[in-house]
Amino acid sequence: MLRTVHEQAAVSRAEALTLEQARSIAAAQPARPPQQLPLEQAIGCLLAQAVTAQQPIPHSDTSAMDGWAVCGEQPEEGWQMLPGGATSPADLLPALGPGQAIEVVTGTPVPQGTDSVLRSEHAVIHYKAQRLRAVPGTGDLQPGRHIRPRGAEAAQGDQLLAKGQRLTPLRGAAAAVAGCDTLAVHPTPTVRIIATGTEVITAGLPGPGQVRDSFSMTLPALLTAMGAAPQTVSRNQDDPTALAAAFTAVDTDLLVTVGGTAHSAADPVRPALAEAGAETLISSVDMRPGHPVTLARLPPRALPHNTLVLALPGNPLAGYAALIAVGQVLIDALAGAVDPLGMRQQYLRAAQDLEPARRGTRLLPVTVDPGGVRPSAHHSPHMMRGLAQAAALAVVPSGGVPAGAQVRCLPLPTQELPLWAG
Repeated sequence: MLRTVHEQAAVSRAEALTLEQARSIAAAQPARPPQQLPLEQAIGCLLAQAVTAQQPIPHSDTSAMDGWAVCGEQPEEGWQMLPGGATSPADLLPALGPGQAIEVVTGTPVPQGTDSVLRSEHAVIHYKAQRLRAVPGTGDLQPGRHIRPRGAEAAQGDQLLAKGQRLTPLRGAAAAVAGCDTLAVHPTPTVRIIATGTEVITAGLPGPGQVRDSFSMTLPALLTAMGAAPQTVSRNQDDPTALAAAFTAVDTDLLVTVGGTAHSAADPVRPALAEAGAETLISSVDMRPGHPVTLARLPPRALPHNTLVLALPGNPLAGYAALIAVGQVLIDALAGAVDPLGMRQQYLRAAQDLEPARRGTRLLPVTVDPGGVRPSAHHSPHMMRGLAQAAALAVVPSGGVPAGAQVRCLPLPTQELPLWAG
């Protein structure tokens, strides 16, 4: 039975999920299967297994200073200086006996028998007699002084990085120090982007009936900041058949479309999903802005798993709000996050009353200052100005949030909350 646009909109409202239901569905999508990747390729991915030390760190007692490894108390005539001291941390030195000393550099494994390391600047050398003495009053002769003990940083088997942590460059360095050459990680989810809209132009000033594209040039960078790996950006001129063909040819983990998610004859996304045989997971969400957002699962074709389609509304604020509120959870789930629902939210104080939407949950762009969060100006669904100045989206329930109360906020990627926020 054919429905009018108003009837279709009424059905959409009846089928709308709450924001929490939608986010839970997104969070429940399975992570990409783990792969064992070389360290340099694993940077940026989430760990599928904890990283443990393969041996003690450091794996031997080493010198913390340039100077002399000494054995025993200082003899009256000074320590005997052994030849063949270290010139690099790679040099291995012979064992010391009481009254003997040998030169070391920072990082040198100290020889057996070493009691402490006498710094070069606290040493008095008698070259002719090949004897070494310590300057009076130095503390370098205390047992263990200037020696980095074996295992001081980690014992063999100690956990250094937890499952689910993102392998940042510094964490990658820690894994290398731990002796790891490869790591089990969830690969970064790959994404293709398709923008729709015959009225959308990509350059110049829009004329009557036209709007500037505010997604195609920014989504790749934003999706990268959200933890995805964008591949290509293409356009569709509101042709459902061509869009369905593009769906069936997709070879990425996620496909993000922009625009065309409503129910009018000009909106191609829902007919294209039906033609492609997609299973709808989220038809719409009871939130403002962004309620026409859709999540669907395509039949498996090019990949061993199903590609997901996240269809965003075309109004700028609505599209970006849906991406942050639902898309971020989805990307984190695909990337292997342990807690995709809770990992990117923060409760902050409302500096003033936050008004609710006419229906459903409101996603309100907010700025953050020492007094708390405040609504950005210009926050209608078709506007970008307010979002551009915002640090987060405040999740405002149907009853609103009074001044002074805590409100859940979803930080905007690339527009970080101030360090003192919260």
